[in-house]
Amino acid sequence: MTDKTLEERFEAFNKRPSPHFFTRNKTNTIMAKVLLALCLPAAAGVYYFGLRVILMILVGAASSVFFEWLYVYIKRDTLRINDLSAVVTGVLIGLSLPVTAPLFTIVIGSAIAILLVKMPFGGIGKNPFNPAVAARVSLKLFFSPWITNWVLPLTPSQDVVTTATPLESIGHFASSVPAGTPSLWELFIGHNLGGPVGETCKLALLLAMLYLIFQKIINPWIPLLYMATLMVTVAFFSEKGFDLQFMLTHLLSGSATFVAVFMTTDYSSGALTPNGQKVFGIGCGLLTGLIRMLLNLPGGAGIAVLVMNASVPLLDKWFAPRIYGHKKSVSHELT
Repeated sequence: MTDKTLEERFEAFNKRPSPHFFTRNKTNTIMAKVLLALCLPAAAGVYYFGLRVILMILVGAASSVFFEWLYVYIKRDTLRINDLSAVVTGVLIGLSLPVTAPLFTIVIGSAIAILLVKMPFGGIGKNPFNPAVAARVSLKLFFSPWITNWVLPLTPSQDVVTTATPLESIGHFASSVPAGTPSLWELFIGHNLGGPVGETCKLALLLAMLYLIFQKIINPWIPLLYMATLMVTVAFFSEKGFDLQFMLTHLLSGSATFVAVFMTTDYSSGALTPNGQKVFGIGCGLLTGLIRMLLNLPGGAGIAVLVMNASVPLLDKWFAPRIYGHKKSVSHELT
């Protein structure tokens, strides 16, 4: 073989910069699959709370898209609404509120998520905090009289009935499951429960998680470690020690399952390294349990995610993998 032939073969190689491997899953494809997964808790919400849930979802999606378009228009930036990320954010906000929430609170939540959390940092992929979680926590902080009016699911024979959420029944530093708390089966299927419309049926949320895992959209370690860590954390505060009913009641109450599936698995605000993602899930579960048990804050899941979002740069640095050919990980090479 001549040198000229070798040179010709070398020139035939693709010498473009990385990445050299590509996937069919583009941003809009991933977001479309997330929207399909969200159809499951949305359908359960419509079943339990009525057609107003559809209106809440539409208002959330439309207002999020509008605010992203408005920001881009004012900044004269490139419009990327077709990536569907704003739609996903709006749907998450709509599903995070009770059916009695005024529509203006959904619009305000979308404005917070898009105008304050997502777009100022450069849009999708650059926002350090989860926009939907930040909107949810902000709404609960400033609009609690309007968005904490929990009601029981409607049936043909009853009107709206105000109620407490299951998380409130096991709150107030309770170390066991009080009498009157819904059974684990009721918590799992969402029967006769008050709360945000998308978080009522845990069966729908788990089916959504399985769909996203099989579609390779989310890393299964993140939600599984979150839920397992939450259960172990609350077990330390149980008067019976390992009380499975107490642990499962906490897991199936409040927003824990919803947050585990759709919030902790966010690409932009989560860790990038494999071990960092696992620690992220563990940290979210640990903080959720500690906030619930030590501070008596039912909304601990959202705060836990935001705190872990802020720690992501450190996680990615500490748990950076070793590059092939190097004896130390990237984190050691940089120090």
